[in-house]
Amino acid sequence: MTAGKRAIAAALAASLATPAWAQRTGENAVTSAEDAFGTSVGNEQIGLYSSDEVRGFSPGAAGNIRMDGLYLGGLFVGNPRLLAGTTVKVGLTAQGYPFPAPTGIVDLSLRPAGNESLLSAVLHGGIFDGIELDGQLPLSPTLSLAGGVGFSHFIDNPGGDYANYYNVGIAPAWRPDKATEVRAFYALEVGPKDVSTPFIFVDGPHLPPEIPHQFQGQHWAAWHNRTDTLGMFGHTALGAGWSLKAGLFRQVFDTTRSFNTLMVDTAADGAARFLVAIHPERTTRQNAGEVRLTRQLSEGPRSHELHFSVKGRLRHADFGGEQVVDFGPITVGEIPPQFPKLDVTFGPETFDKTRQLTGGIAYHGIWQGVGEIGLGLQKTDYRKTISPPDASEIVTRAKPWLWNGTLAVNLVKGVVAYAGYTRGMEDSGVAPEIAVNRSEAPPALITSQKDVGVRYAFGPMRLVVGAFDVRKPYFNLDPALVFRDLGTVRHRGLEISLAGQPVEGLNVVAGAVLMKPRVSGPAVDLGLIGPRPVGQAETLITSYFDYRLPFAKAFSVNLGINHLGKRPASADNLLEVPARALVDLGGRYRFNVSKFPATLRLQVSNLTNHFAWDVTDFGGFRRNRPRSVQADLSVDF
Repeated sequence: MTAGKRAIAAALAASLATPAWAQRTGENAVTSAEDAFGTSVGNEQIGLYSSDEVRGFSPGAAGNIRMDGLYLGGLFVGNPRLLAGTTVKVGLTAQGYPFPAPTGIVDLSLRPAGNESLLSAVLHGGIFDGIELDGQLPLSPTLSLAGGVGFSHFIDNPGGDYANYYNVGIAPAWRPDKATEVRAFYALEVGPKDVSTPFIFVDGPHLPPEIPHQFQGQHWAAWHNRTDTLGMFGHTALGAGWSLKAGLFRQVFDTTRSFNTLMVDTAADGAARFLVAIHPERTTRQNAGEVRLTRQLSEGPRSHELHFSVKGRLRHADFGGEQVVDFGPITVGEIPPQFPKLDVTFGPETFDKTRQLTGGIAYHGIWQGVGEIGLGLQKTDYRKTISPPDASEIVTRAKPWLWNGTLAVNLVKGVVAYAGYTRGMEDSGVAPEIAVNRSEAPPALITSQKDVGVRYAFGPMRLVVGAFDVRKPYFNLDPALVFRDLGTVRHRGLEISLAGQPVEGLNVVAGAVLMKPRVSGPAVDLGLIGPRPVGQAETLITSYFDYRLPFAKAFSVNLGINHLGKRPASADNLLEVPARALVDLGGRYRFNVSKFPATLRLQVSNLTNHFAWDVTDFGGFRRNRPRSVQADLSVDF
């Protein structure tokens, strides 16, 4: 840690010495979740979906990341000093959001800045070591401050064998009257070392040999990241039923050093080659914003909202220029040697600029005891410019109309049926390192989604059963390892959620996705690829239980069981990753440190130490995390 970073951390720690900030001893994802579709609170995450994947697709690429309902354009405010939690909205739960797109909505919650002085400290030990300080501090009757500092050391980090991260954030809130709130925020996260975990690629229809739960990469192949995130958003009442909501957001992601380690052409006996892709310094800048004017009208049991919105995003990124170094033969299943770090000369880079501006109008009506309806129409102007070295610019333009419609009807007491259709446009993912055209970013995709289902509330429980059909162009690797459009992918299936407190002290969150993902188009018809998309399981079942012991109220135990079905691991569908079930077990003990409330949480992940492979949608293998123990101590002051 440099002297400058130490000074910043010391200054923030000193400012936090004054009692401040938000309480964290009560964080519990299971007791907070209203359904099984995806909830994160603090450092806990549960559910069928996450901010990275909903129904097999990315909500970030779809532009469905929201803060206070406002459009973030794919930008994700993930710094833990700002982010209090996330909630995934699909089906009926997404119907109150104007201007949705296919692939669900991820609603971000900023850490609160209230009118009490609060401070929370969290100590971590295990595969995740570190310390976090968070809280809030009122500065005046109308102005308060939230923020914090943190340090984290990850062991066997997903996407990296080990990593260190420092983060700091500040988020004031201004409330001049009851109808107005303005939030601003700035956060910095620095990762001075995030060591790359190798992707394994096989040379035929066989799984890689099992690898030991030990370091598999190169110590020098460590990423150095810096992420700056800032923004301002708020809402106010204008009178006569009119209100205004607006936000402006910016994020800059810098990597001064980055690497991808690959074990390629892996044979059944483990014989392979070890490659390292060494990248030049890269920067991605994203800006997004929205201004929304809303007219509200009530007439007895009926209420109406009419929204007028203008939103946009601007993204600048660079790719290419990397050098791939072949270090020769290795044996997968054995710990690879440490190869010497090489100095390389980078090639010319390609620049990618994406601009999108969208105007829309939406209506949302509610008739108490009868149902609700939502309609939306948007016109978007999209332009993507790719500037390759020593070549003419490649410009892609699109000006599609996008629309959505939803309907929910109260059938009988506690039973609501819903249906919806959404047409959207989104960016596709970039080409992976194994691709001939690695890092290339294809143009935007026209997508669609259909929803239908029912929600039944009985006593303290809520049951949701829904069907969905999501369709998008399918970009992946062809047999020549070119990342390109291979047809259309359709994810059609059922999703089930059951959540609530069936008996006092017991919280249950359980869900399942039974999906039929299929690819169609010329590439499938010609036998170039199989009909099942790589990495997509047809079955996902999760269940989480949290039970507060009636004879010892200070103690609670929790259990999580996650089943993931078999998945195709090759484009020709000749190779599959077997199904797996992982079990997590833990507990909490609530007590006082002096007069301050505290919670000690112990968690054992992958209780049976089951070895399993994860596979990406481009066929790269990584092992799952072994059995691990984590201890977290939270104290509220």
